[in-house]
Amino acid sequence: MQKLEGIKNIIFDLGNVLIPLRPDEATEAFQRIMLNDKNTPDIFTFKNLDLFTYYETGKISTSEFLNLLKPYFNTGVTNKEIIKAWNTVLGDFPKSHVEMLKKLAPRYRLFVLSNTNEIHTAKFEKEVPQVEHLKDLFEKLYYSHLEGLRKPQPEIYKRVIEQNQLIPSETLFADDLEENLEPARQLGIRTLHVNPQMDLHSWFATE
Repeated sequence: MQKLEGIKNIIFDLGNVLIPLRPDEATEAFQRIMLNDKNTPDIFTFKNLDLFTYYETGKISTSEFLNLLKPYFNTGVTNKEIIKAWNTVLGDFPKSHVEMLKKLAPRYRLFVLSNTNEIHTAKFEKEVPQVEHLKDLFEKLYYSHLEGLRKPQPEIYKRVIEQNQLIPSETLFADDLEENLEPARQLGIRTLHVNPQMDLHSWFATE
């Protein structure tokens, strides 16, 4: 297959690559429980607060994260309600992506590199169709909150390459954000910019 010629390793992002995201549903879910206050940011401005970066890099625990969020929510909103709303952004892992990965596995070493957090991983890891756990489809999973680093920090890409003795020119990294692809390119890794219109299963078709 020409577009994968010379490729021996594939590193996948998760959100908006393997797992569809539902930003509209998440916005609605948060609006129902957040303070109706002009000083309270919407969920996506909200996600740019430092505490989200701290949580995605494991610098604060889930309980600390939830406690820091509490002032933005209506009185009486529980941690369970916040977690439920926070998980609304995650769509279902498509069966077609599982089938794609199973076909790729005999030919390529497969990895995940994702900016994520403990709450989200607890939900999506065990909700992948046809397997007991997401790890059954990959050689190794690299999550920002466990690695203490997040994309686009160059160190996280170097860690994946070095720990697994990958040759950058033989490695493809698929991500939906250009800002996450550029550091990979600078290390000599080949990249695939995934967009919402892309049929990933077809792009990676091995036959």
